[in-house]
Amino acid sequence: MSGSSVAAMIVGTVFIVIFASATVLMVDSINDATIASQVELPDPEITLVSAVWNGADTLTYTITNTGPEEVQIAHIFITVDNDTPISCSGLSPNPNLDYIFPGETITASASFGSSPARVFLVVFEYSSSVAVTA
Repeated sequence: MSGSSVAAMIVGTVFIVIFASATVLMVDSINDATIASQVELPDPEITLVSAVWNGADTLTYTITNTGPEEVQIAHIFITVDNDTPISCSGLSPNPNLDYIFPGETITASASFGSSPARVFLVVFEYSSSVAVTA
């Protein structure tokens, strides 16, 4: 009889250890989620000033950083006529440009197969759009 009570105590102890470990992991996950929810994203203001179609296959667009903080170019995306968004990083004329600083204006171009009507710019929660001119 004493053998079965010892076995029951061992099994009970193992279950207590398992539940305690699971509780510790759950508390760690909750703490990590709380920390992640407190991260503040940048609040950039990038204005799409103009978008000009050259009549062949190139769209030239001008953007200005109208906000108070620099914005990484890789975080800026444009979409033409609600097509697949493309990152502004790597587009001509200067693919090595990493940031656009407050008050700075840059002009870049991209090739598209047909004449677009509207260009949208998105960076984090901020967006801007203009009609394409010829």
